[in-house]
Amino acid sequence: MRRRISLWALCGAVVASCWVLYSLASWPNLGSAYRPAVEITAPASLLGRSIPLAYYWFILLNAVVYALVGTAVDPLRRLRR
Repeated sequence: MRRRISLWALCGAVVASCWVLYSLASWPNLGSAYRPAVEITAPASLLGRSIPLAYYWFILLNAVVYALVGTAVDPLRRLRR
């Protein structure tokens, strides 16, 4: 179970890192076309609207959110078997 939760956290960190790299690569032209995708795949961005977050906090918070989701999903997955 710990391995699955750590994999969820790793996936969250990778997703957030990809969004950070994308935003740095397209910095002058930050459009709102990808905003719904960012909000769905990186829920820490919703917190960043009210409180300015540095990129490392964004990545860490997204990893924590994904780990919490993994903690909730793993027992449900076991019940299904």
